[in-house]
This record gives sequence, C-alpha cells and structure tokens, in this order.
Amino acid sequence: GTISLTTSVTTDVLSKNQGQIQVSLSNSGDESAYNVQVSLITDNFSSQPVHVGTLDVNKPYETEMSVVATNNLKEGNYPVVLLTEYTDANGYPFSSISPVTLTYKNPYSSRINGIFENIELSEKRSKNLVLKLKNMDQVDHNVDVKLILPNELSSDITEKNINVGSKKEEEIIFKISNFAGLEGSSYVILASIEYEDDYHYSSLASGMVRIVEGSNVLSLPKWLPIVGLTLSIIILVFYLLKNKINFKFIREKNENFKE
Repeated sequence: GTISLTTSVTTDVLSKNQGQIQVSLSNSGDESAYNVQVSLITDNFSSQPVHVGTLDVNKPYETEMSVVATNNLKEGNYPVVLLTEYTDANGYPFSSISPVTLTYKNPYSSRINGIFENIELSEKRSKNLVLKLKNMDQVDHNVDVKLILPNELSSDITEKNINVGSKKEEEIIFKISNFAGLEGSSYVILASIEYEDDYHYSSLASGMVRIVEGSNVLSLPKWLPIVGLTLSIIILVFYLLKNKINFKFIREKNENFKE
C-alpha cells in the first residue's frame, strides 16, 4: 500500500505574543496512516503536539495549534517548521517537514536567500549538502542558519553563524547521512535563515534528498560479463587465425620439400 500525506497550514499575523495555526492533513494514498502526530519545530515559540491517531484515505483532518512566544520578539517574520510523524500498518515510522512563517505585527522581507543543491544518498554513507546564501542587500549581515531534517536523515552539524557581505554569496556545507530512509523515497529538507536589526528577518530554503540503491562492492559490475565475453571472442579468433597460418606454412614447406 501507499501512504501519501499532504499538509496545509494557515497562519494569522500575531498582534500579541500568542496566536493560532490552522493545520489540515489529508491522505491521498491507498493505505491508512497510523499514530499520526503533528508538532512544531521553532526556537521562538512554544506549542503542544497534536495527536491525530489514524488518518484514513480521503478523510481530511483539521486542527488548531496554539503558539506562545518564548522570547521578546521584534517585529518581523519568524521561521517555524511543521513536523508530521506517522507509521504504516507494519509499524514502520515515517516523517515529513513543512515550512511555515509566523509574522509578528508587521512583515519585513529578508534580503538573504538560500538555495540547496539536491543530492542522492545511498545506504548509510554520508554526502556533502551545499547551501548557497546570497545577500541582495547593500549592507553585510550576520546570519544564523539552522538545518531542519526529517527523522530519517542526520547531519554532522545543524547550526551555523556566518557573515554574508553585501552582494556576496557564501556556502555552508553539511555532511548528511541516511539514518533510516527507504530506498526510492525522497525527503524534503529545510534551512531557516535569520538575521535582525531593528526588525527580524527570516527565510526558509528548501531542498530534496533522494535515497537510492547502494552499490555492492562484492557484486560484479553489470558491464563486466559483456567485456569478458568480448575478450573471449577476440582470444578465440586470434587463436584460430594463428593456427591457420601455422598450418599453411607447414604444408607449403612439405610441398617444396617433395619437389
């Protein structure tokens, strides 16, 4: 069976230090999702996870999540990530993450954007994940970057502080590993990018990590039998030609001898 969850989030501008987030879940697969739970990943707000339970096919579920500011907020945008966790009928766990932006009083657009280079992972091997930061502003900015991953992936570091010069581009490299992802699956990854002056600015960069089949060092490459067969034919032809030449030479020698 297949479980295909879709999440949609609606937020209101927060005029005080608390507010509500509306979350909608739907399953368009052909198998129910079990032990469904949604929670928020955030450094600036506190909230309680919502236990959905079983989410049947084509039966949407809607809920509200209360958020309360844990810090003294400046006006601006704040990144929040919605984490959805569930299991299949066999109890195998899955997770996914979705980007959310909460605005406190007034929105202020970030001048720093991030772009991921999508990668493929195999087995438990690690691979470099590159996040490119571009500063479109006329001034330098000291930026806090946080990598947010689904439960199936892991990284050597998740947070980085970096100075990005005016009209400059910088790179951050994370070493990503497949912790529990299934072959053939694709996972959304996110990075929150924040800085502030009199106001708070943020953006969320998104990318994709695909889990592919790993190569087995003990197994023969698919092209090796073809190469082996080709070499065998070449050797056989050379052997036949060599013996034919030798035979002709001997016969001509005998005829000359008789004369």
